[in-house]
Amino acid sequence: MKVADRAWPLLCTGSILLAGCLPATVTSADPPPTAAPAQIEAAGPLFLDGFFIIGVFSQPVESFGKWKARGINTILEVPQNHDPAAWDRAAQAAGLRIIRRPLANPRADIGRRDLLAWSHWDEPDAAGRIFEWTPLFERTAREWRGIDPNRKIFINFAGPDISWFTQQQDSYSRNYASHYPRLLATADWVANDLYPSGGYLNRAHAPRRGDITLIGEPIRILRQMTDKPQFAFIEASEIEQGNVAGARAPTPPEMRAQIWYAVTLGVRGLFYFPAVVGTRGFSFDGATPDLVAEMTRQNALLSRLGPILQSEVDPKSIQVQAPAPLAVGWRRGRDADLVIVVNTRGQAVRGAAISVRGVRGSQATDLATNRTLPIQNGTITENLDPHGVRLYLVAR
Repeated sequence: MKVADRAWPLLCTGSILLAGCLPATVTSADPPPTAAPAQIEAAGPLFLDGFFIIGVFSQPVESFGKWKARGINTILEVPQNHDPAAWDRAAQAAGLRIIRRPLANPRADIGRRDLLAWSHWDEPDAAGRIFEWTPLFERTAREWRGIDPNRKIFINFAGPDISWFTQQQDSYSRNYASHYPRLLATADWVANDLYPSGGYLNRAHAPRRGDITLIGEPIRILRQMTDKPQFAFIEASEIEQGNVAGARAPTPPEMRAQIWYAVTLGVRGLFYFPAVVGTRGFSFDGATPDLVAEMTRQNALLSRLGPILQSEVDPKSIQVQAPAPLAVGWRRGRDADLVIVVNTRGQAVRGAAISVRGVRGSQATDLATNRTLPIQNGTITENLDPHGVRLYLVAR
């Protein structure tokens, strides 16, 4: 099967090296979050020295202030029809970290600490172009590494495509899937984009429209191929407005659950995709006020928890278990441990027994709801609203 291309404009700019081609409104059941400690010290080595990437995809210069106010710390990709040098200067002036293609003179990027990575063109595996783009990316990576061997290279795959082609057994799909290891070899950081509510879904996924756990499938597939750091895209708009039957914007709880579900899977950063590419025209930012409020709230928590989130994922010294449909993840801090619990379904969960072993505290402070719960016989008993999230900090 050849998956049809998504009908959106190219939101990246070319390079000479690759030519041709505020707190959310909450209910009484979900009170405002407590302020996280000013610093939560993590144990052991930290990815990016504890900096957790909270990014947004391909936004114009005039929106940088708006996105910083929403808690964004990184900007990914120069939009189409924007001057890369001017865009880059504006991002630097705004104090944003940057991921993009090299400038016209790539050597000018050498030593730039605010430039986290050079980025390949987006979605090399979409629309059947994997056969042409794979050798192109291989040549580009060789050139880039020859110029700056210390610069990270970022690649983003189309989540529905990698999930489809790696799961099919026909000869076309097997040939298609054989290109993924080659593409992975051209990059140091790996991402994928799959949008359960608002985006294109393949035939296997379409009946599960709105299921947030879909974002985990390509992450797990990629993990079988590589141990390189992974990142996830989070939908923040009605992306395929009018293009795809059933597509819709995520609800704020769905977006929140996607964020933290991705964190439980060990991603080292997130990128919001707020664009609308539907039949009624293109917009860089289709995030509604309720989604903006939710992302601002969650970004504040992600930023404060950054150091511990960038520590070892699910260290063996702690063991956490919870009944379905709850997903869990955990991190070990120097003086406190973090346990993340996500209700992956749109139905409430009542009286869930969350087993927490290896922590020393007798109570857990939930940063998401401003409550303190006892840990009795190694168990936290909890109720979660639909797509509810718990961020338990357990002091030692």
